[in-house]
Amino acid sequence: MKVSKASAYGLHALMYMVRHVTQLPATAETVAKAEGIPAQYLAKILQGLTRAGFIKLGQGRKNGYVFARPPEEVTLLQVLETLEGQSLFGDCPLRHCECGGTPENCCLFAQWVSVSRNIKKLFEETSIVTAAWNHPEHRFGVPPKRADTRNFRIETLLPGSQIRHEESSIPS
Repeated sequence: MKVSKASAYGLHALMYMVRHVTQLPATAETVAKAEGIPAQYLAKILQGLTRAGFIKLGQGRKNGYVFARPPEEVTLLQVLETLEGQSLFGDCPLRHCECGGTPENCCLFAQWVSVSRNIKKLFEETSIVTAAWNHPEHRFGVPPKRADTRNFRIETLLPGSQIRHEESSIPS
């Protein structure tokens, strides 16, 4: 299963709105800047989320987006399937083989069905609110803060499960 960049951006936009619910309405430009998403691309994604009934344009001077329904009732699965335009699960990952793609005649597909059923259940049970508050804030296009790597320890696995330790430092 792989979701598109548009779906990831849409999810992050909704999670931003949850985390900043007291500051809504939020414009596409505000969300885009905060999340590091191209503003024009996000505006198109937000239009799709508006058509699907997840968000709506707010009233007043700001004219940004607000939730059209309680975000606690919006699941990850609903948003992802809306943005992807199709079900995320069901097809065999090896679509082009000659087995016919049924769990009865392909053990790989049978495993895929089982795993995808569990993931789908998780996405059905996880609201945007739960995802927002249990996911670190993430900014697209901005690398994570770098750790101080001037002093570090290298461990090398040697044959026979022996570990060799080396202390190292990089001059500042």
